Amino acid sequence: MEIEKGTFIRDYDITAISETLNLYQKIEGDVSCVVWDASIVLAKYLEKRNSEKKDFLNGNKVVELGAGLGCVGLTAACLGAQVISTDLPECIPLLNLNISKNEQVWSKYGQIKSSPLKWGESNDLNIIPDKILLADCVYYEESIQPLIETLVELTGPETEIFLCQEMRESENQQKYWKIFMTNLEKHFKMRHVPPTEQDEDFFSLDIVLYKLEKRR
Repeated sequence: MEIEKGTFIRDYDITAISETLNLYQKIEGDVSCVVWDASIVLAKYLEKRNSEKKDFLNGNKVVELGAGLGCVGLTAACLGAQVISTDLPECIPLLNLNISKNEQVWSKYGQIKSSPLKWGESNDLNIIPDKILLADCVYYEESIQPLIETLVELTGPETEIFLCQEMRESENQQKYWKIFMTNLEKHFKMRHVPPTEQDEDFFSLDIVLYKLEKRR
């Protein structure tokens, strides 16, 4: 397969459907440059849940926040969902590359498209999703409140949110996560998904997974 300049390919296997995604990553970069471990954990959790309940994703309207390279959203599409993967405008080109390069896979099962979205600003997605997916989205203190505002705006009374995050050792990251969770709990009921409910081969004690629902 032809390699785009400045990128390399990581293969990601979706075992349940015997398909492989070719995910283009940046050779150099900061955020939205590689497939982070939390994305793999969340994607594999979706795969497990879908094998247990066939309509878990099939036909669902899904919004992915902070999509990065699109691993989670592409997996959801391959499991039958209608996905809108969102990120900052500067992240969309690489996301679109991965959507395009994997079309022969996901188009057999579901749908996926990208849309630029800046947290905290009004969006024109025109959707109340069945599920919202986000992995490793809490990095910067200034993005915490905008992210929560966007989650509140997008979430309907029946929307399920699946949030996955790697717990890093830096003092700032731990502080930001505590601030995020404290403020998130004001708007959402949260349930920690234990490793026993995750994929037996793709989980980590350093990566937390939560299911959220809007408080009524």
